[in-house]
Parts: sequence; C-alpha cells; structure tokens
Amino acid sequence: MLPTSLPSDRPAARTNALIEMAAGLGDSRLAGEISRRQSVLVALSCLAPFARKQLAFLQTGLGPRGRFETDTRYPLDFLSEATTRQLSFDLDVLLRALAHREVANSTPAMRETLALADQLAVRALLPAVRHGLAEPAALLTYFQKAPTIRLVPYVPLAAIGVDFSALGDPLRLLAVAHEVGHHVYRQLTVNYASQLDTQIEAMASPAAEGMAGRWPAWLLAWEEEIFADSYAALVAGPAAALGLQQLIATGRRTGLAEEDGVHPVDLLRPQILHTTLKLLAEQGAPGQQRSALQASVKALESSWQKLLEAAAAPEMFEAGGAVIDVQEGGAQLRAFVAELLGSVLAPLLRDEAHCPWSVGAKVPSHALAASLEQFSGFYAAQAGQPLPELALDEAQQTTGVVRFPGVDWGAARRAGEVGDATLTALRERGLAGEALQADEWKAVFLAGDWTTQEGGSGIKPPVRRMRGNSWWLTYVPPVQPPRRVVVP
Repeated sequence: MLPTSLPSDRPAARTNALIEMAAGLGDSRLAGEISRRQSVLVALSCLAPFARKQLAFLQTGLGPRGRFETDTRYPLDFLSEATTRQLSFDLDVLLRALAHREVANSTPAMRETLALADQLAVRALLPAVRHGLAEPAALLTYFQKAPTIRLVPYVPLAAIGVDFSALGDPLRLLAVAHEVGHHVYRQLTVNYASQLDTQIEAMASPAAEGMAGRWPAWLLAWEEEIFADSYAALVAGPAAALGLQQLIATGRRTGLAEEDGVHPVDLLRPQILHTTLKLLAEQGAPGQQRSALQASVKALESSWQKLLEAAAAPEMFEAGGAVIDVQEGGAQLRAFVAELLGSVLAPLLRDEAHCPWSVGAKVPSHALAASLEQFSGFYAAQAGQPLPELALDEAQQTTGVVRFPGVDWGAARRAGEVGDATLTALRERGLAGEALQADEWKAVFLAGDWTTQEGGSGIKPPVRRMRGNSWWLTYVPPVQPPRRVVVP
C-alpha cells in the first residue's frame, strides 16, 4: 500500500528503502547449495550493512555535532545523495544478474551464454591472481547493451555486463577479457590518498603534472584502456585482436579518427593488441606457440591494413587538443605498450604455464580462422566447470570466495567492511566520533572505486606516478597473505 503522506525527510526515506530492499533480498534464501543465486544474495546481504555504515559515517562526522573538517563544496546532502545513487546502481546490476538467470525471465540460450561468460571471466582473472596482481574474486556476468564492469568494495565481486548480441555471436564474449583487465588495473592503481576532489567530481585527469616530458597527455588519457586491451591480448590471444578489428569494421568509416578522451582512436587501437601478441611471441610463448603467434600477428596486421585502405583512413588525428600524425602516434603507442609489458605485466607475458585462448596457425593465411576455431573450442570446453562463488560465514559474519582455482577460501572480509583495511579503520574512527581531515573522510566516501555511474570506469582513480615515470616502473607486487591451497 502506498503511504498516505510524504515523509518529512524524503532523501533519507529513499535511501532507507533501498537499504531495506538489499537487506530483505539478501536475507531471503541464503541457506542451501552454493549457486550463482547464492553469490547475488550474499552480495546483497553485505551491501545493506555497508551502505548503512557509509551513511552513518557521513552523518556522524558532518552532521550538526560532527567533528570532520568541512568542505563547503561537498555538503552532507550531496554526499548522502551520491551514496544513494551508488546503492541504486549496485541493486540494479545485482538484480539484473539474478533475473537474467531465472527461468521466468530468460531463455535457455541466455542462461547458457551467461554460464559460459562466467567461466571466461574466471579464466581471464586466473593469471593475474596467480601472479599476485589481483585477489581471488567471484565473477558474475549479466546482459546489457554494451560491455562494462561494475566493481564493488564490500565483497570480492566483479559484475561484468556482456553484449546481448553475444547470444548469437560468442565472439562478442571476448570483451570479457578486456573488462577483467579493467578489474586488474583498478586493483593495482587505486590510490586513496590523492586527488580526492577530482574523483568525487568524476573528472580526474589521467595525466598528472610533470608527466608531459615522458608521455604526451593524450596518450596517458588512454592508459587504462591500453592496459585492458593488452591484458585481453595476453589472455585471449589473436582472437581478441580479430574480434576488435571486426567490431571496428562495423563502425562509421569517418569515426576512425574520433577520440573520446578515454579510449584510443580506432586508427591506432588494434596496434595495442598486435604489439602485445608480437612481444608474447618473442619473449613469452613456448616454441610450439611462437611461430603460430608470429604468423597470426602478420595476418592481423595485413587484415588491418586492408581495412584502413578501404576506409581511406586519415593520416592525422586529434586527441587531447593536439593534432598527431598517425605514424608518430602509433610509434609512441607501441613504445608505451612495450614498457607496460616489460614491467607490471611481465609475469603474464613470460608465463609459460598460461596458454592463451587462441594462438592461430603457422601459416598466415590460416592463422585467423584457426584462432577463431581455437577460441570456440576453448569456450565450449568451459561448460559445467565449478565456478568461484561468494560465501557467507554467518557465525563470524565474514564473506569470501570459495572454489576459485587453486584457492579454497580467499579475499575474506567482515560484512560491511570497505574492503581495504585503511579505509575500514578510518570509517570506524569516524563512527566513534573522532575528528577526521577532509581527505580522510572523502577517501571513505569514495570507498575505492564505488562509482555513482554505471560501469566500473565512472570515476577514474589517480594512479601512482613517481618522478615523471609511469606507475608500473616502480610497482612492487604486494606480499600475499598465506592461503590454504587445494592440492589436486
């Protein structure tokens, strides 16, 4: 029944309604066999106490008797409303992931496609977990109009939106590897201690001061997408590059040189994957894969050149207010990718235990068709394998990941925690009534990468830049806590 009168505090009423929805859905049927439904319900059950604590933290410190340092640009009403939007987006994504698997709301083809997309996401994350670049996580896919990723701070979960058209074209699921690349990038680069205001405004500049001497600003603006593309090539092989080429080929020819400030221009973007595959063949692939990868790169470059010629591609493009020659821009991009692969992604590049989802064939004329066949075979082989899931230990009120390959329980955290020990401790201090500096409470408000927009890239966290160098040149892998490893 609808209320007969409006509540006196309408913003709080809206927020409380969403929190109660998450709590009610999360508590509904947590018992029973672990399933994809289990992961959604565990996430919902943890979202509710997390959101309550976030709002209580802001109210305690910025309310009438609060002791937080104030910033008039970000009043309490604004921060509360932004938190409500964050909560709304998470509810939307989690409920879609649930609905798209229910018999009443989906077709068998939808459920089968999502089950296989879940498997691909796990396989894409596995190399990063194995080398300590990311923690174990549950990966949950759902349908939407375009690929995206939603990252949440309160449970070890990444929700990946896949293109509806993947129902008829499994090649579209290669985008899963790219989205997982965003997840790995965020785990490596989120910095809770700087540029907080620009994060709150969702306008963070990827190019920090003093960087122009090393890499141009237009190139640094593409950093995260370059990382994700390179990661996808390492994981999925030539099929990822071919899938990108085919996607670009369906676009407007006049759009090849258009730039959005985030993604590399289509004129250059395939070179990221081609360069990655070339270096993989030269430095990382075992002998039986090397020649196939080299032939595949040759075929990919030939195919791409034909597409550019047919489109009468321009020789210049504009990015970040600068006009750049395609040849010069391509050379800078390739050098940027090589530096990335020579540092933080070097363990994946040289991991002989990892076999990409496709490698192609030794004969260039057969290489691209072979890479698609190999991906199709890999894709089909994933059906029915156990998936990592979120699990809730109700006695201790902790959540973690079970059944991630090689790990029987990982990334555990208490229900309601931020997911980062520093932020959790700051929030507890604020809830206890301590005075906090503006940068401290802003970091808790952001909670890492909990964006107010759909997707995992709505707020760009600033990355660590050391004396004009790219952050990866000074990256030191974190010390991993001991894990109980399942021995086959």
